[in-house]
Amino acid sequence: MADECHAMLKSDCALRGINMGEHIYECVRADFVKRAFEDQQLQQMVLAGTYQPGSYAYHLQEQIIKDRAT
Repeated sequence: MADECHAMLKSDCALRGINMGEHIYECVRADFVKRAFEDQQLQQMVLAGTYQPGSYAYHLQEQIIKDRAT
């Protein structure tokens, strides 16, 4: 990432009261969730897993199951 873009991203995160790691994690998580609904192979991987109740993966699995039922 270009230095000037890095500086702007860092400033944006500071304005929102989060660090860059948190922001990057949320971006990656949002992309993963989107792909889990669009990509059948990834969806099958999520559905095949066993996850801790209350975890993000558990909720994603529930959302996919609910989405498939409609």
